[in-house]
Amino acid sequence: MSLLNLKKSKPLAKPNLRTVEDFIDDALLYAQGKVDFASKQSTEENSKATAANCVVPLKKPDKVQGMRHATFTLTPQCIDMLAELAARTGKAKSALIREWINEQHQKLD
Repeated sequence: MSLLNLKKSKPLAKPNLRTVEDFIDDALLYAQGKVDFASKQSTEENSKATAANCVVPLKKPDKVQGMRHATFTLTPQCIDMLAELAARTGKAKSALIREWINEQHQKLD
């Protein structure tokens, strides 16, 4: 290896100099899942864009109230039967337990 190999080479491409507004527009479009970034658009289009066009309000999913973790003990036979029921019905084991509790509660009323 000679000293010429250690010489710093020129970059192959010029770095993209972008404005802060272009960077923010790119981030907003990326968050929305759009592929066309603002830096590819002309600056005239960027200046015409308003905040209402760039920001999309997110709808938060409704929380299911009342769901909490519970710990209980089952025999190995009960665990096997519950797993078999879940496989047959395609429902989650916790959903099956909730259904059973609701049925038992309705019988008491």
